Amino acid sequence: MSLFPGALIRRQRMRQNWSQEGLCSGICAVSYLSKIEQGKVQAGEDILLPLLERLGIRYETDPDFLARAGALIDRLYEDVYDGLSLLDSAPVEGRLAELKEERERLLASPYMLDVLLLEGLLLWRTPDAALGEFVPCMTGRQYELHLLLSLLGGNDRAGEELLRLNPCGFFTCQVGVRRYWEGRNMESAELLGRAYLLAAQEGRAHLMLIAKVYLGNCCCDTGWLELMEEHYRAARKLGQALGDQGALLSDIDYNEATSYLEWGMTEKGLAMLEGLERDDALYFHKLAIALEKAGRREEALEAVARGRAAPCCSSAAPLIEDMLGLVEYRLLHPGYLRDGIYAPMAADLFARIRREQTMGSARFHLPYMLEVLEAERRYRDAYRLLAEFSEQGRKIGL
Repeated sequence: MSLFPGALIRRQRMRQNWSQEGLCSGICAVSYLSKIEQGKVQAGEDILLPLLERLGIRYETDPDFLARAGALIDRLYEDVYDGLSLLDSAPVEGRLAELKEERERLLASPYMLDVLLLEGLLLWRTPDAALGEFVPCMTGRQYELHLLLSLLGGNDRAGEELLRLNPCGFFTCQVGVRRYWEGRNMESAELLGRAYLLAAQEGRAHLMLIAKVYLGNCCCDTGWLELMEEHYRAARKLGQALGDQGALLSDIDYNEATSYLEWGMTEKGLAMLEGLERDDALYFHKLAIALEKAGRREEALEAVARGRAAPCCSSAAPLIEDMLGLVEYRLLHPGYLRDGIYAPMAADLFARIRREQTMGSARFHLPYMLEVLEAERRYRDAYRLLAEFSEQGRKIGL
């Protein structure tokens, strides 16, 4: 925690469109205000109080409040390092409620940057665009969260810097998860394996669970069925020991069922899907395909309809709508491979899935694309596509 309100002064000054010259006129030199804002000097009350008054800031100095605030912020940081920020966690929810209740006072205290950074991570809230301007006055843990938010925002180099500064279990896991979503499964698996061992050494069981789940996801995406089952078995045991982390374990069952469908184990995959308590659009898409494979046409059409009415991430909604539409087209048109309409629909959708989804999602849809190519006697293209996915699977190096 910074003991000076420099970041707070800078934030309010920029919000109120004050120049440094205008704010410090008659109080101190511009160069001195710059040092205050960067946390390079600890100014006395004779300078700080007039600056705060000019900005209309009531700065928190009550020792009892600051002690409680410090303990709350410390607990939230510990929740983050434990991996609870990636899980549905009642303790985190309780602490976030406490943070929300005291938010205005916290933002007028030395914990302002901690609040904004933690909110960005725990509430998926986009931090102030100008947050990077506060880097010079950030503490070590504040800067690490700033780097993590930059990584999650797409700054790949921030991940490298983060691991250089603090290669602990949490940050190693987060970079590994990011690599997974980027489709860089070999790097992801190496980082997640390291994160699992680090989490075990640090005594962070929830983080061990997350690392195991994503190791299973890497194997799922690359077709390593036995390794996927091995990692998921370990994750289930950890989840149950920790009190059954419901949403995460539900994702395991969904991924495993999807893999069984991909590998032609329709009955096993369908049984798992029918046993899940999920109502999202992607779930109904996989259920419709499983029912289609099982020859239960009317039930498959019903699953498509339910998928269209189900909740879905807004950014992925158009793609998932078209995925459901392709299943429906097959169900309604038995001669789809020869009608000249289905093939371009399937090719366009497959290209979009490869651009917008994970490697595992593309692999799941690969057989439908190969079916189209073979129906059109484009055997060379089918061979090349199959070889490309086989090579991607070998590159994981697990």
